[in-house]
Amino acid sequence: MIYSNRIINPKLYSEIKEIINLNEKIEETMKRIYLNENENEKDFIIERKEKQYKFPKLILIMRSELYRGMFLSVTDDTSNKVKDYSELSNKSFQIFEYWIYSNQIKNVIQITQEIINEIQKELIIFN
Repeated sequence: MIYSNRIINPKLYSEIKEIINLNEKIEETMKRIYLNENENEKDFIIERKEKQYKFPKLILIMRSELYRGMFLSVTDDTSNKVKDYSELSNKSFQIFEYWIYSNQIKNVIQITQEIINEIQKELIIFN
């Protein structure tokens, strides 16, 4: 098989295609969860002053060192919510919420470096 002017082992090519397909399925699932198509999948609430944000606990563990540490250190696993005491603005938290699901920051032109720095500082995010 030829790929980018190079010969690729057919088995390797097949495995790469499987990984790409799996990644597409994961992206579709994350988008579906983000769009609230099934609220039952969101089993954890982050309470902010003005709004409650619902997330799947597993996604928070995978994407944020802060929440991973919190879930792994808390012994009372019956609690399904936490108050957010961060200094993040509403806009920054909404950007964080979108990023958690998509690994993308929307409206990049409108976002200042200051907001990105704020999100990274407060929520210790992973790429």
